[in-house]
Amino acid sequence: MLTILAAGSVFFPGLFLLSKQCLKSIPALRWSEGDAVIVSARLVSSVQAVMASSAGYIIASSCKDILEDQHWLTSSYIMFAVPYFVYDIYAMFMCYWYKLRVKGHEEASAAPQHMSTALTSYLRREFLMVLHHVVMVTVCFPVSVFWRQGKGDYFQGIMFMAELSTPSVCLGKILIQVRIHSLSHGSPDGALAL
Repeated sequence: MLTILAAGSVFFPGLFLLSKQCLKSIPALRWSEGDAVIVSARLVSSVQAVMASSAGYIIASSCKDILEDQHWLTSSYIMFAVPYFVYDIYAMFMCYWYKLRVKGHEEASAAPQHMSTALTSYLRREFLMVLHHVVMVTVCFPVSVFWRQGKGDYFQGIMFMAELSTPSVCLGKILIQVRIHSLSHGSPDGALAL
């Protein structure tokens, strides 16, 4: 059980760091730190969503008795995905931090200069999303793994499939960012990035 938790703790931040480094170091792209952070965070969110949706489909489709049937992937994926929610709070803050520094951004002039001020501003602006992530770790995780005692795997699978739209939303945001990035640099880097 701890091995799966450790795997998730390495996988999500590792994928973020790897994709960020690639976006910054590929000669044709040479993206800034901020652009690389934002796109990498969206990539990791998309990967997690595809994994969750796939696990959800496998779990839900294998349960004939929606209350009693169990699938090993249910608790395993929950253990693997919990570190994602902790990582994502950090990744969302980093995206917020860099967005405030984008030239021409409507909030750029009011951008906090200190990390603590930015953190307070971030928590105020993204309170519900941060609360969602904290509740997923502190309430949903223990309830899903320990309290339900293996019952209702079908419903867990259905809840995992709620992530199905995330990759499309992230892709749309990435396409907007790539278009803005290539327009600002006067080159077709965006097409190459995709």
